Amino acid sequence: MEDTVHPNELKAWDTEFQALDDNVRHLVAISAMASASRPAPIADIAQRRLSQLEHLSEKTLFVQQTREAILKMTGLMGMPRTIHAMASLMSVIGPDSDLAMEIAKIPTMRNRANYDYEQMRARGQAQFNCVYGSQAMEVHEEVRGLYPELAEVAIVDLYGRLLSENRYLSGRDTELCIIGALVPQNAPVQLNNHCKGAVNLGATKEMVQAALRLAKIACTKKL
Repeated sequence: MEDTVHPNELKAWDTEFQALDDNVRHLVAISAMASASRPAPIADIAQRRLSQLEHLSEKTLFVQQTREAILKMTGLMGMPRTIHAMASLMSVIGPDSDLAMEIAKIPTMRNRANYDYEQMRARGQAQFNCVYGSQAMEVHEEVRGLYPELAEVAIVDLYGRLLSENRYLSGRDTELCIIGALVPQNAPVQLNNHCKGAVNLGATKEMVQAALRLAKIACTKKL
């Protein structure tokens, strides 16, 4: 049976999850589906959102936000799921369309010219501290005790290079997408930490609850 999203279901999400911005609502659902190995419906969700947007600049922004959300979730869900989700998203964009040409103009944000190890480490540590608040040092030392390399990769690569790149997806919205990606993973400790992290970065409790509910529907319900 083909895995798709019924248009009526998407319309219901608009009403039920109004605490989330229009783009963010779609990003959370896509993050949850990507993490749950449900890449096919991502095309339906993206196509539906693109059809709602009138201007090319708005469409370009949404696609780039979605690509960033999927990329940022790599550290949580793994490269295979990231690739499948990204392929589903890009399948709705005609290769010769105006949208494709606009997307092609977007400069690379994570190339070698933009990479300074110490700067990236500082940026990652700052993001980590914002997410974990007063528990940041304790969590970092706990991870470091498991394997120092794991802690360094988490700060520099996950938080520094991926999660703290906020030009298209803010820290708050990144955390809401992380909530979406963690829901299908049965990782209650990490999920709880990032629910708090979303609030630390500016999300309301209503936004967090909406992200949790939407992710549960998106990753478990047969649509």
